[in-house]
Amino acid sequence: MTRTSTSPSPPSAPQFVPVGIVPTAEQREIQTCRARYVIAMANAGAAKTTTLALRIAESITRGVWPESILALTFSEEAARVLQARLVDIGVDERTARRVKCLSFDAFARQVLLQAEGAEAPRLDTPEALAPQVRIAAARLQADNAARRHPRELWLPEHNEPIFEFLELSRRLKARLVPPGGDEEEEESVEECAERFGVPLAAFLLHGALEALRSGLEDVPRWRAGFDAIYDLARRLSDTDRPIDLPAYRIVVVDELQDMNPASYAVLEALLMRGKAFFTGAGDFDQVIHRWAGAGTDFLHTRFGQGWPGVVRLPLTRSYRYGPPLAAATAALKDKVVDSGRGHETVLRVQPCVDRRAVAAQVAADLAAWKKNGGRPAACAVILRAPYQSIPIENALLEAGIGWRMEGLTSYLLRSEVLMLRGVIAFALRDYESIPGVDKRLQVLQALLQWQQFEWGAERRDDEALKTAAAQPSLFEAFLDGTLLKPQTRADKRAAGQSSEAQLQEEFRFLDKLKALRDSGQHHEANALQQLREAEARTVDESPAQRSARERLGHTLATLRAAPPDASAAMLLEQAVAMLDLKGVARRLFLAPATAALVARSIDGFIDVARRQNLPLRDFARWLHKAETKAERLRKSDTVLLCSVEAAKGQEFEAVLLPFLEEGAFPLAGSDAQEEGNRFYVAVTRARDELHLYVPEAAERVSRYVKAMRIDKAVLRGRHQLASGQWS
Repeated sequence: MTRTSTSPSPPSAPQFVPVGIVPTAEQREIQTCRARYVIAMANAGAAKTTTLALRIAESITRGVWPESILALTFSEEAARVLQARLVDIGVDERTARRVKCLSFDAFARQVLLQAEGAEAPRLDTPEALAPQVRIAAARLQADNAARRHPRELWLPEHNEPIFEFLELSRRLKARLVPPGGDEEEEESVEECAERFGVPLAAFLLHGALEALRSGLEDVPRWRAGFDAIYDLARRLSDTDRPIDLPAYRIVVVDELQDMNPASYAVLEALLMRGKAFFTGAGDFDQVIHRWAGAGTDFLHTRFGQGWPGVVRLPLTRSYRYGPPLAAATAALKDKVVDSGRGHETVLRVQPCVDRRAVAAQVAADLAAWKKNGGRPAACAVILRAPYQSIPIENALLEAGIGWRMEGLTSYLLRSEVLMLRGVIAFALRDYESIPGVDKRLQVLQALLQWQQFEWGAERRDDEALKTAAAQPSLFEAFLDGTLLKPQTRADKRAAGQSSEAQLQEEFRFLDKLKALRDSGQHHEANALQQLREAEARTVDESPAQRSARERLGHTLATLRAAPPDASAAMLLEQAVAMLDLKGVARRLFLAPATAALVARSIDGFIDVARRQNLPLRDFARWLHKAETKAERLRKSDTVLLCSVEAAKGQEFEAVLLPFLEEGAFPLAGSDAQEEGNRFYVAVTRARDELHLYVPEAAERVSRYVKAMRIDKAVLRGRHQLASGQWS
């Protein structure tokens, strides 16, 4: 982390003096650097965001209008944090609000909205995009069949290949790969696909999906999560449809490690448009979005190339954690990491025999933290996968510790568990066991999802569902009249309509029938009525829907016939097998990893029942009491349960990392380098204490824990503290 080019002139004395902090020499150099292009190469906890805030504040103090400053980030939360940091260091709040702090996506959407005059609908999930992929694939097959020499194309039909295609498509967009052959290079689609290492069928489907998305109007038919940045980057190089960017004097970018070619194209156009001064900060060891096009290769080989007089300044010293953790992260990532804190960050490695022991130890450590005067709100339990929250949540519940969640959903609110709770409620005919109208509505929606109903988006929250949720007595009618009823042609047509639209259609039908009879056309009226009745009688359902309906009926009959004292865990295992929930998950969720995690979540829920060792009815009541107690605990000071992605950019006095074993962290089947970066992000969130929970068997301990060489790191860190080398 050294200066790679020389600043055109020495830094001057800072004119902005912050409140509450004393900037380091490294921060002051970045704050006052006169170079047009400044890149801060930082370690985790080295106050990147604060340093960028200092840079902005210095510009404002020197007379730059706040409105001419643009700060870009890669998430909405990071944008809010950067704007808040301006106020924290002493910038007047009204002045700080005049600085435009936005995510790249929000900025792109604003620019496109102004150019296009309307905002495209958003399809942000793979499940929402899957139908469009299938339409594009069907059109591509038809076009291919019409060719004089059709190509041999293998196109995705099922969830797993569709998910893989969507990942590939987003990577192509992040790299700004043209959806067809490169016309400027006079390159065919075959040549372009080969150059980018993409199967021809997938490359053609990418083009077909983009053609479907684009439509004929200026506003696309939809935009997914990354499409605004991609569309803006493409428009910036489109001479037929030029687009004007606003001009800024200062452009600042946080978390440079998340940059990819598409967002970089937007950034370069911004810098050229206003001849702006640029400052960016990032930690390349925090790249955890390679699937979206971010990567160290791009950052090292292309970022800043061609910018005259680029100055790369270091932010090497972390002021978040003490020397022991600095030494451990240095060993983990094989780089220089120094600490600027004269305080030891305590590192504890706790071997545990199994998952339950891990959860119990986490709860005990949190209770001890609170007893010793620590605030639960200053603690975070960071989890690699959602299913891991199940034993943790139950252990916290038993210990009387409240929790809140970020980047995760409580296991009692996950669709697979809500579906099983609905099955339990139907089997017991005890609908009051699900507390609250909102929860019952979620259960009904989950049942529709897992039964693979063709239920249009307008019907998911319609009045009929809400009425059933508000009146548990109507649950039985919903079961018999919807879930177990064979779908007819009339049902299929109504599935895409709201209740109001369906009612209006019924009124129009009755009006038309009356008009025919009034005009003496009784034969036509009778034929119309018979057609409507035939639609209501004619079954029209897919084999999957019929199978799901029959499985549900058999499952409920089995559960109802079971002895009252039969174990809930045993009955749930039977229900999961009879409903083929794990098989349905593989069909329902596009990502194979998601389906695998859902299966683990189902197993975790059954394990909860096994641990309670109760009959089904008593277990349903226990779930009700657990939810009520958890809601009460959430009203007090709470500990945070979060994903690694949600923890990114945050810091906590104490961080607890459970389940650090091979297959769990790193997660089986995941990219090893990116998993290592995730682990680095997780451990570097801690300020005062870091608790690592590992299996007792040494061969199962996560490779990342081993790489930290914690015993040596603690000795080295304490030596630095004793000798004053940290200062």
